[in-house]
Amino acid sequence: MIHQVSFTNFKSLRRVDAHLGRFTVIVGPNGSGKTSIVDGLHYLAQATRWPLAGLMRGVFAPENLKSRGTTGPIKLVATGSFRDVSAEVGIIVDCKDDANGDSSWAGTVARRWGDAVEETAETKEGAQLTDRRPEPPPPLAKRDMLRAHSRREMAELARELGSTRKLRLDIETLAAPSYSEEETPRLDTDGSGLASVLADAAARTPDAFRSIQEAARQIIPTLERIRTRRARVQRQERQDISIDGDEAIRHYVDRFYWGQQLVLDFKGAPDVPAPLASEGTLLVIGLLTALWMDPRPRLLLLDDIDKALHPRAQEELVAQIRKILEMTPDLQVVATSHSPYLLDNFDAQDVLLTALLPDGSTACAALTDHPDYDRWKSTTRSGELWSFVGEDWVAQQALASQGQG
Repeated sequence: MIHQVSFTNFKSLRRVDAHLGRFTVIVGPNGSGKTSIVDGLHYLAQATRWPLAGLMRGVFAPENLKSRGTTGPIKLVATGSFRDVSAEVGIIVDCKDDANGDSSWAGTVARRWGDAVEETAETKEGAQLTDRRPEPPPPLAKRDMLRAHSRREMAELARELGSTRKLRLDIETLAAPSYSEEETPRLDTDGSGLASVLADAAARTPDAFRSIQEAARQIIPTLERIRTRRARVQRQERQDISIDGDEAIRHYVDRFYWGQQLVLDFKGAPDVPAPLASEGTLLVIGLLTALWMDPRPRLLLLDDIDKALHPRAQEELVAQIRKILEMTPDLQVVATSHSPYLLDNFDAQDVLLTALLPDGSTACAALTDHPDYDRWKSTTRSGELWSFVGEDWVAQQALASQGQG
């Protein structure tokens, strides 16, 4: 798992270091950098599999990700251990503007697995191994291709971190009927395909399906049963028509397929189509499906884990995730939250706080770093302590440190 992360000049994270545990929750005001930490972790994990040009483009181009008003490159570093092997991933990106105001960038991605080290030079066009060996480096890789690894150790690192998933579950997408042409349907990061995945699980891996259903029932006590039924799914598909070899005319047509619709049975209210279910219920089922169904991630990143959940449901959700962590020793979860009720279920060492400094940058500290933590730790739960002390002390501590520096 990842033990330590460091961010420099990345979004609001001008200089942030943080320690991570198996299940870490990040809290702080809106716009204080919580999601930036999650995004940085996702970039580091995906850089083991994909060239940066495939990850940082469009609105996510490096010039947009760089902290405003700073000099020097973007730097992201994660260190940890996987299956008793120490590992590290580092990204450095330098952004430049030419005389015409056009932006360009170049950087490196360094990866270490045990004693094996590999580095690639990165540009908009793709990636190329730095020539550290007698043999010539592999040819330039296109940005949309999986990163080609010259060493077995780097492929191992990619298997460990490349499975990372950052969930941004959308309610309408979770509730929608779905159709899959894949042999084994997969849940997308926005929740699309949920009905197809659960229908497949019920038939192919009934034990996993029952685990999802039972965990959901513990969190949502009124839920009795999860099931699916056949439903028509409308899909818009592109068609290219060419007559006598002329340039193809592109148009879109609506096609209908038979897929699956998620249906829920509640106490006193059976046969409820998913679009009529509550937001919290659908989010819980989507999250549990992501945790239980293959391919399971090594690192799961969640924004607003407490969204639309009653405090008791938040407590039970944490309990169910901890059960999955016990059964899956190589799983790590990092989540953001705004709920003190959720924090009451965490040790203070697993709680990170973010706060904004006067210049708009992020300061970050563990709840255990509070100067009076030792005095309160035996009588106060994490959520209670956070509610009492807030985050201002994090900014004050960071400013004092900068003044000493």
